[in-house]
Amino acid sequence: MVSSLRLTNIRCFKNARFEFAPGVNLVVGPNGSGKTTVLEAVGLFVYGRFQSVERDFLAVANSQECGRVELTTQTGEEEKDAEVAILEGEKIFKLQDKKIASSKIIGFTKVIFFNPETIGLVAGSPQLRRRELDTSVAQKKPSFVRSLLHLKKILRERNSLLRQIALRRADESELDFWDGELVKYAPAIYKERQELLGAINEGIAEVHNSLVEKERNLHLSYLPSIDYARFDEALAAVRESDLRLGLSSAGPHRDDFTFADGDFILKEGGSRGEQRMAAIAFKLEAKKYLAGTNEEPTLILDDVFSELDADRREAVARILGEGQVIISATDERVVPKRLLEQAKMIKLEQCLRKR
Repeated sequence: MVSSLRLTNIRCFKNARFEFAPGVNLVVGPNGSGKTTVLEAVGLFVYGRFQSVERDFLAVANSQECGRVELTTQTGEEEKDAEVAILEGEKIFKLQDKKIASSKIIGFTKVIFFNPETIGLVAGSPQLRRRELDTSVAQKKPSFVRSLLHLKKILRERNSLLRQIALRRADESELDFWDGELVKYAPAIYKERQELLGAINEGIAEVHNSLVEKERNLHLSYLPSIDYARFDEALAAVRESDLRLGLSSAGPHRDDFTFADGDFILKEGGSRGEQRMAAIAFKLEAKKYLAGTNEEPTLILDDVFSELDADRREAVARILGEGQVIISATDERVVPKRLLEQAKMIKLEQCLRKR
């Protein structure tokens, strides 16, 4: 669980420390008080970046050359410390005071993050959905990050070669090596994603029914961009079009998945309310997937209750499950009473010191 967080020169926080309880924590304050910053700072140790800015340095307070985020977690009796120094064009990660590569921070703590933009998980870009799958798998299996980084390298080299061939600066036969690398590594990524979706599908319909208080049949379907059972043949079949386009058109980087209620695809006509509840159900099941490790994941809900009606708020509160929860709200009255009664309150004031 997350036990403490320190922010130095991050947005409106010059030097602030926050301590969290094992159960429910409520971060409450007016707009502009830094609630989302606190929650995103925890997410920095999961996603490797702030989610609301294009460049992390934009989260550093105005006129400052460096911002710092420090996080302490506790699993049983064991405490671990991590920190990130954010400079223009560079982030320096440390774990237990030892410098590490940014990719090594993933899995340091396990977090499921939900904010108002998470509705895009249902109807947004395939890239968002792929990232969601990969982040969940990587938190449970840190070695998966290496597979993703290797895939990225293979695609970078293959795409560059495709363009060189089009300019007659390289021979087509040189693609054989990178095609072989893609055939070697890509199916394992597909397999891990499929296993995650399979685990989520085991319970998502039941969780979703509890949220909407109706009998529905929510399920997820993986949409591969290529036949992984015969990946080498399928890759050879798209080579001509790849040469024409100058990019790799098939593989894990082009896969997707859908949310469907029976035969109805939610992104094709589901209301925002339907998409929101489907996304919440997904996140709650992803939390169960991560709970299969020695560490119960922290569930972060950033301003979620304000967009739900009273019945849906109560439904979410009923099925949050065990473990640590960090909730933000502008008005604590939107938080269900059952959560308020057990919550540790962290109150923030209006803060004008921003970048």
